[in-house]
Amino acid sequence: MAGRLPLLSTQLGFLLMAERTGRRVTTNRLFRLPPAVLSADDLNLVLRSIMLRNPTLSYRLGISRGEAYQERSSDAYDFAEVRVEDEAAVARLRLAVIDEFENDLNGAALAARLVRTHEADYLLMLFDHALVDGESQATMVQQLAAPEPAADGVRERFEAAIRDRAEFEKAATADERGIAFWTDRLKHLPGELTSGTASTAAPERVALVDLPGVARPTALRGSCFPYVLFSIHRALRDVTAAEATVIAYPWGHRSAASSDVSGCFLNTVVSLDRTGPHGTMADFLGDWYLEIDHADMPFAAVAGLGSAFSGSVSGMLAYATAAEDSACVAGVEAVEVAARDGRNQPIQAFSAVATVRNHEIGLELMVNEGVGYEVQDLGARWHSRLGEMLSSSPERRP
Repeated sequence: MAGRLPLLSTQLGFLLMAERTGRRVTTNRLFRLPPAVLSADDLNLVLRSIMLRNPTLSYRLGISRGEAYQERSSDAYDFAEVRVEDEAAVARLRLAVIDEFENDLNGAALAARLVRTHEADYLLMLFDHALVDGESQATMVQQLAAPEPAADGVRERFEAAIRDRAEFEKAATADERGIAFWTDRLKHLPGELTSGTASTAAPERVALVDLPGVARPTALRGSCFPYVLFSIHRALRDVTAAEATVIAYPWGHRSAASSDVSGCFLNTVVSLDRTGPHGTMADFLGDWYLEIDHADMPFAAVAGLGSAFSGSVSGMLAYATAAEDSACVAGVEAVEVAARDGRNQPIQAFSAVATVRNHEIGLELMVNEGVGYEVQDLGARWHSRLGEMLSSSPERRP
């Protein structure tokens, strides 16, 4: 049908998850502002501007007669002003709004609540994660500063970028060498992966823990990412005695056509650790470099290649260089507030976040309740494993 755009690989995964669970996937951001300074009218102008500057927010995902697609739907967003007693009430409201947002499969892609308390105001923003990835979300947070008109041709650039990215993924899926590599990698998985990774139930409540920072050696050259990735693999095997672990993480490049367009997803890559209980960093890196060489294969295509895998992963790892936690909302200075409670998606048992700040790596875990191991235990082992690896690393690394 005219006007429909293809779905990207990650979006297809989100759509199938929503079809299976009856809930869409959401991400949210919470900002604290001085009390009674930000007006609801000014915030509305900014939100309207964000809608017009990011066409992805006007699209919805659909599936009909076996065809999955995204289609322009509405420029509407969901906004309300709410008053509550205190910060504890803000936390309860946040969870209630997330529940409402996730259960409304046909709802707006962007929702916001301006929450007033006696001590401070709060801005809660929610995004449909099938339409807004992490990079797009960061762009929209920057756009909170002030309303601006949409650039000329922004919708045309968005549509061209989606088609360009879809063609790129189609070509990668048709690459027989990539298919052969991942088929071989996945066919050796054990018959059952770590407990809690293949749930089809609604998202579970999670326990969240901040871990002490790990010092990044000043002599270390190159990225700490492989150390962070391997250490979470090792920690997971410590607490589960698993024969193999599969951890996913965003990786790759956007095409030139989509580099400045919100809504074009980075690919999700899977990392397998089958190096045995005493595997070394060098053993892991040898396999990891091969995986990166074949990282263009879309996640949804990889998910269908291994019967033991079928798209379920042990955990999701996010790795980033720290950004400022301050923001500007319609000219008012705000500070982002880290969520202390929430839910995880059924595709994964845990979410791990590593953030590099100067010469320290901050670690954070969110683990589904009932997965069979303690979040504190997994976190302590991750922290210990990473510290050991970094302290014993040579001065040069690829």
